[in-house]
Amino acid sequence: MEGELAPLEAGGSLMGWGKVRSLMYVCYTMPMTDQKQTVLLVEDAAPAAFALGKVLGNEGFEVILAGDGEEGLKVALEKHPDIILADLKMPKMGGMEMIRELHKDPWGASAEIIILTNVSDVETLEEAMSQNTFYYLVKSDTSMADIVTKIRARLAARGKDVK
Repeated sequence: MEGELAPLEAGGSLMGWGKVRSLMYVCYTMPMTDQKQTVLLVEDAAPAAFALGKVLGNEGFEVILAGDGEEGLKVALEKHPDIILADLKMPKMGGMEMIRELHKDPWGASAEIIILTNVSDVETLEEAMSQNTFYYLVKSDTSMADIVTKIRARLAARGKDVK
């Protein structure tokens, strides 16, 4: 699998990854380093989730993967990650529904959320922004390096110690 991930580590985008609906990667945690920020990545395309998870792990983040919005909601409410990266189109529960449910919880109402999706229509963007998401990133237009930069910027804005 290492050979498959190498092109993405060089700043490639997530475009073109097919959907893989496997629960074997739900809640997989990358090795933790001295940096304590936790990223919950809610993504149903396993290759994209593993590629981005590896990049974020190498950048010093603890990464928890969830394969759909239902699992993402459960993990978010249990683990209280520093930031959540969520896809929108997923099985069981989509990203927008997950965010609406998350906001019903006192902790979840102020959770840091970045949308990372291939949905780029104006209505979806407006709905996402109305749900207090901080960035709306289109996978095909966003490099791995850009994602890391946005995460660091958002955590820094909240006063988190980011290296």
